[in-house]
Amino acid sequence: MSVQDNMDLVRTITEKGMNNGDVSFIEDVFSPYYVVHVRDLKLPTGPAAFAQAVAFWRQSFPDFHCTIEHMIGEGEYVAHRFTTTGTHTGQLGPMPPTGRQFQVSGVDMHRVVDGKVIESWISDDMPRILMQIGALKPAGGPPEDH
Repeated sequence: MSVQDNMDLVRTITEKGMNNGDVSFIEDVFSPYYVVHVRDLKLPTGPAAFAQAVAFWRQSFPDFHCTIEHMIGEGEYVAHRFTTTGTHTGQLGPMPPTGRQFQVSGVDMHRVVDGKVIESWISDDMPRILMQIGALKPAGGPPEDH
């Protein structure tokens, strides 16, 4: 597989999986030993990790959309800078829908070997998302009147 093939694969999993909610193809493109590195979140090993992430985001934000702004590849590694948007119209853990929108940016990196994603480093900005949908107040704001 070429670096371009690896980049095309990452674009496909983003567009088809995250943006369209289609996980029918994941057994073909994720290693059974696939590992996700994301801070303070435990996901299963293998394609189920990606399926679980897609279900989480699309349940809480049915219009979830990740726009890849720039992508680079080198050897087995593909990184992309992205902007993600969504509207909180679904349940988010114990939090009922707020109807508020979010927009965050980040950079993720994936390792692709022999046409399969075997490892990902994810930079979800959950604190900023929670602030934008009204579930978390920013630190350092003015004290509340009592």
